[in-house]
Amino acid sequence: MKYSSISILCAALTASASAFVSPFSVAKRTVAVAPIAHENGFRPTTTAAAANQQCRSNYSFLKAAQEDSLDVVIHDLLKISDFVYSFANVRRIVKENDGKQRSTSRWFGKKYTVAFDTPALIRTQDGAQEQSKDKLLKYVITPDAIKEFMELNRKWYKEPVDEDGNAGDWEFDKTVTEKNESFLLEAAVEEAAKDNMKIVDYDDEFCKGKGGLVYGVVVNLTRKWITVAFRGTIGSTDLMADRDFRLDHESLFDSEDDIFVSGGKPGTHMGFTTYLCDEKKGDQDGRKCLDRILSCVNEEFKSNPDVVGKDFDLYVTGHSLGGGLANLFAFKAAQLKANNDESVKYLPEKITALTYAAPCVGNDDYNKEFQYLEKKGNLRHIRIANEGDVVPTNNIIPPASLAIKGNSKLYTQNGVNLHLHADKEVEVDYRATKSCWSQTSLSSLDNHLVTEYYKRVELLANKKVYQQTVEELYNAAGDFTN
Repeated sequence: MKYSSISILCAALTASASAFVSPFSVAKRTVAVAPIAHENGFRPTTTAAAANQQCRSNYSFLKAAQEDSLDVVIHDLLKISDFVYSFANVRRIVKENDGKQRSTSRWFGKKYTVAFDTPALIRTQDGAQEQSKDKLLKYVITPDAIKEFMELNRKWYKEPVDEDGNAGDWEFDKTVTEKNESFLLEAAVEEAAKDNMKIVDYDDEFCKGKGGLVYGVVVNLTRKWITVAFRGTIGSTDLMADRDFRLDHESLFDSEDDIFVSGGKPGTHMGFTTYLCDEKKGDQDGRKCLDRILSCVNEEFKSNPDVVGKDFDLYVTGHSLGGGLANLFAFKAAQLKANNDESVKYLPEKITALTYAAPCVGNDDYNKEFQYLEKKGNLRHIRIANEGDVVPTNNIIPPASLAIKGNSKLYTQNGVNLHLHADKEVEVDYRATKSCWSQTSLSSLDNHLVTEYYKRVELLANKKVYQQTVEELYNAAGDFTN
């Protein structure tokens, strides 16, 4: 997990993705809920922010009053962003080993044939039902199904755990050792079951150990959310996308209707944009990955009986590369919504991205387009970044800059930034793009890991900020034009 997006600096410091911890450790973490006595440091609502409210003609403030506080959203979406890493590994191990002959050791071990028990519990694309052209999965995956699968198949898995109790990347256990203790993942999905969550799609079909586009679409019936979650960087394939900072001026802006602010030339990160806008392998209609995901989500809002008419929200999330993809996906969905495009007819008026360690994904003119949609009320982005994490920065420094294509100086951040510290309360500001040099230290790699995001997100000093909604944070952040 976790070399990440822009951080080619990470690649310069280590040559192997296996050097990164892949922590799915939510089972042993609890969210602090005690009140905080001192004031937080974000700005109060300003006159400019009040003026901006007039621009949000498409957004209902009665709806805003009903939103979940950030305290709910920030924790749950971090867990989902983490889960997309781990679940891909669990499924990959089945795909690569089920029905294959293996040996308990390399030279003189006992040979055997791997036979997972009921793999269709987590790989529903292998079922007998008719497949939707918008999904890989043929039927939903529930937390209970994942837990049952893990209980049946513990002998085939190893879940490395460090001294702090954080889980690493899943591995195939060639020794076929029976295990009585549950994995951390099992405890985590038990918690997810309380929210009555369902994975309606999870597409990792053409991805291997070196990376590729992986995403999940999750329905939370308790919170009344649909969430699209993208996986971050895991290996060399992803790194090749991460390092491509050339500007793509066409994929998200291929007609005049796609540009709302005259006189500009919006461009997006070539590597990330290509991931989303390449043709989806195996798609019946030859669509882009982006279009297929949008079609899947639109159909959930249109036809899912658990969702229709129940005022569900749409969130998009991811860590690192996944956060960059979430930014672009949310933007495109909001852009289409602002144009009254039929492909997003049933999506809610507002799309909210909530990202962790997300890299910059576009230039200043892209940000102007982003701000237009923010002002219109179609788009929100809460961007969580750790102090000392080089991934969410621009102006990459040598030697990492020697490995990239394009010019990272042209890039800027979007949305409201929650800048997390290890030992003091969060800073809240609008955009707040930071340079690579300002965030570089000997601990830059550690500061980027999901485990460090868990620690800082759960810092008690941040509790008061989390009591606000996304809209309240936007009001506090001020004008949308800086």
